[in-house]
Amino acid sequence: MIEKILQRIDLLLKKANYETLALGNFAAKKSKFCFDLLFKKDDWVFSVKIFPNIDNLNPSVIRDIKSLSTILKSKPLLIGIRNRYQKLEDNTIYIREDLPFITVNTFENILDNKYPHILARRGGGVVFLDGNLMKTLREDHTITRKELSDKLGVTKRTLCAYENESMRPSERIAKKILEILEDKDLFKKINIFGWPIKDDINNIEILEGKELSEFETHVQDIIKDIGLSSYWYKKGSIPFKLSLYSTSDKIESEGFYPLFSGISEEQGKINEMSFRCLKMFTELFHKTSLFIIDNGIKIPEAFQKDKIPIVKIKKLEKVDDEEEFIELIHES
Repeated sequence: MIEKILQRIDLLLKKANYETLALGNFAAKKSKFCFDLLFKKDDWVFSVKIFPNIDNLNPSVIRDIKSLSTILKSKPLLIGIRNRYQKLEDNTIYIREDLPFITVNTFENILDNKYPHILARRGGGVVFLDGNLMKTLREDHTITRKELSDKLGVTKRTLCAYENESMRPSERIAKKILEILEDKDLFKKINIFGWPIKDDINNIEILEGKELSEFETHVQDIIKDIGLSSYWYKKGSIPFKLSLYSTSDKIESEGFYPLFSGISEEQGKINEMSFRCLKMFTELFHKTSLFIIDNGIKIPEAFQKDKIPIVKIKKLEKVDDEEEFIELIHES
């Protein structure tokens, strides 16, 4: 099921002239990453993740979706198949963990500029109406609030709430309003790509030492001494080990951060898959990256030709501040 949905999304995006990128192939029915597919158009980058059941979410994957969106300023496209009770309905947005989930049919409609206007709620969906247009149409039809509220079977106060958009009508009430005021533009288009992602990267807790290996703990201590902040991805749902960022507004504006980093300490060699993923992210997001390795690891000639700086831990140990760190990355 997931494989077919991804193939369909990939085809839809390519027809719409989006650049798509996947790690591995769609035959891998369950991706361990917090995305199954990335797509890009102009300066916008989107991450696609398919969820068989939106009521059975992995907290670490959701956390990484939010952090990736915040750090990279990318947009998540979350496709759900069903909830615990039934298949998800088209033209409807379902909210879980403050994130919007839609069906693949809804996404196809969005590519055709047909945006959903129904927000799923327990007991039935509610419809996003344009309150100002509703008021204008009601006045053009010379219908008073009292008259319209009587026709709808709601109170005058509820009708006022619809018009000032402090309350959303049910699908049943919205259909009645449409029949009376006769204008399909009443239904507001909900752009899920403009959905606010609630994740404060500055309040991320530093992982306890027991969650990091001895080598990773050493790397974190060095990064902290340099004056940088770090965010670690230990559950494997993002294809690199950590991201680094600065609290300096000046440096942030120059586009140096976030800086992705891979780490290799195992078996005395560079993790090729991790390096390839890091390279992909660097090229897609046009960001600087870094690959930190243990002192005993030899750098193969093939890796030296890439634009990814590979830095041994002994060089990081000699860095005193952020300015020296940036110089090291550029020199590497």
